Amino acid sequence: MVQSYNENDPREIFFNYLFSHTCSRKQAEIFLMRKKFNEPEKLLREAEYAGLIDDKAFADLFAFGHLHWGDLKIFHELALRGIDKKNINSALKNIPDEQTRARKLYNDWKNYLDIKKIIARLRSRGFSNNSLRSIYNNGSDINF
Repeated sequence: MVQSYNENDPREIFFNYLFSHTCSRKQAEIFLMRKKFNEPEKLLREAEYAGLIDDKAFADLFAFGHLHWGDLKIFHELALRGIDKKNINSALKNIPDEQTRARKLYNDWKNYLDIKKIIARLRSRGFSNNSLRSIYNNGSDINF
């Protein structure tokens, strides 16, 4: 027998949100606080048990989806979403290293942007000075 959907049931509302939004535990907690549901901790535990909330998987997916960002920006954005340092560092180890990603972006842009604009663009995306130097061997006229 199929149960009908109850649009006023906090559990149904929360689980529908999780089915349509990949989020961290902190983001799920914020959602529950805004909705002022009773027993939010119970709902969070149930969602974690069901695999709908998993901070490690979230960090891995987020990092892989943001390869055009540097490690600094990925780290910062994941920390804002409540991901702990261990999971952030693990996610960063599972993607290509930052210098490789910076070089790919440089190669994509080098035919229509000058080096100063490329450096500025990479810097604004959170790439480290070491990565910026790695793409510009003769950096004497560029201030990092």
